[in-house]
Amino acid sequence: MKYPKESETGKIEYKLLILNDDETRLQSLATQMKYRLEEGGGEAFYIIGVGDNGEIIGIERDQLDKSIATIEKIASTINAKIVHKRIVEVKSRKFIAELLIRIFKERMPVQVNIAVMGHVNAGKSTLTGALILGKLDDGNGTLRALIARHMHEILSGRTSSVTLRLLGLDSNGNIINWTLRDPLDEAEITLKSSKIIRLIDLGGHERYLRTTLKGLLGYEVDYVMLVVGADDGLSAMGKEHLAVASILKFPIFIVVTKVDKYSKEKTNGIVNDIRNILKIPGINRLVIEVENEEDLLNSILAMKTKRVVPIFKVSNVTGEGLDLLMKFLNMLPPKKIDKRDENEEPLVYIDEIYNVSGVGTVVLGSVVRGMITTNRNYYIGPTRLGDFKEVKVKSIQVNKIFVDKVSSGTIATFAIQGLDKDILRKGMVLTNHNSKVRSSRKFKAKVMVLHHPTTIKEGYVATLHLYTIRQAIRFENISTKYLRSGDAAEVTLSFLYRPEYIEKDQIFVFREGRTRGLGIVIDLLD
Repeated sequence: MKYPKESETGKIEYKLLILNDDETRLQSLATQMKYRLEEGGGEAFYIIGVGDNGEIIGIERDQLDKSIATIEKIASTINAKIVHKRIVEVKSRKFIAELLIRIFKERMPVQVNIAVMGHVNAGKSTLTGALILGKLDDGNGTLRALIARHMHEILSGRTSSVTLRLLGLDSNGNIINWTLRDPLDEAEITLKSSKIIRLIDLGGHERYLRTTLKGLLGYEVDYVMLVVGADDGLSAMGKEHLAVASILKFPIFIVVTKVDKYSKEKTNGIVNDIRNILKIPGINRLVIEVENEEDLLNSILAMKTKRVVPIFKVSNVTGEGLDLLMKFLNMLPPKKIDKRDENEEPLVYIDEIYNVSGVGTVVLGSVVRGMITTNRNYYIGPTRLGDFKEVKVKSIQVNKIFVDKVSSGTIATFAIQGLDKDILRKGMVLTNHNSKVRSSRKFKAKVMVLHHPTTIKEGYVATLHLYTIRQAIRFENISTKYLRSGDAAEVTLSFLYRPEYIEKDQIFVFREGRTRGLGIVIDLLD
């Protein structure tokens, strides 16, 4: 076994051993660790006993323990801590250590957003319940009912809306939710956690596809967890979810549930089916089966390439495989945040609008870039006429905790002043007002048709999904005149009902009936 060669950039650092505790040397190493943590978005991996070229050498146990103690000392100087430790004997009395280091921020913990996808009855909500509540299911959907948002979801067993649930982890990788009186209390989870996994549970039934696409495109997703039931395998809807997530280039891992109900042969057969589907052109990914702790770090490093898909096998009834999945979630790195992004023009796509008694108008949205600060004026739009209205952000909450500012990758609620709730709608943006901010009714895009039963001609109408925008578009001036499944072309598209705020290089999905397609904005026409 050999690790990949160490890179000067990124969140992974190799050390053969660290025994020198000279203050100058420690300060230099602290600066290096801070850089690795910034590269990893607040987390970094240190592997002790390994050469710079990735060769596993191994060191004696007392040297390893002293090196780990030195790493702990360095981490403490920059408000960081070792949160996961794995020691392996690689040769006779020679050891290596894999360390996960996490930096602690003033208020907000490290956050990772995971979209939970899969076909109906695959066990998505039950798996979410098992992770968050720390309980096993009775096989009759009890856990699903405990985390459902609406009564009809409890009765039907189908998730029809985007459900956000927080999984909090402390500095030792233990799940915070299990120790709380209310495991769903977002504020308490946030205050007591050093890392938060936001599970974005999306509907699996075809009739809720629009909601699924909204959750995938509109919530700053870092990873996709595709849930596959061992009873049905990877269904047509599951394949569609897999294809969309792959084409949008999300890192994906798969969890096969209900393994307690069927033989190992059937479960392995489903894994082989998934393996074959992942080989299809357009998806073109490889599988790594995660069987034990030794596979965890390798699977995370491999998944970074976006070509490798780790697969877990679990039972929400017996608990088989759940502990391994939890350790994997604890080790999942957050998205790297570019510090330059905080100085860019802020952009928030609005998803929900509320009228809160005593507060007024509140909007929920995902910060795509830049930073939003309280007690400052911004602009919301476009309205039906295409203009932007000035508002003041009075307060900001993240997971029901008040904060002074939020940056890219954050899902937050904003209490605003200066605009009537009736004017607001999903798909609007919150941003600064400058000459670059304008709405568009028509734009040019490069589109690819994933599936269409016949032929798309000029005048064809479909529904576009881009962040939280959902609106009908008309196909105009198709460069190839006609489009069929698998075809790509440059197309002029126009919104049917009202202008929207879009930008070059943004990716979108379009659908109509069984038609599915993907596009990228290449020019704004008006």
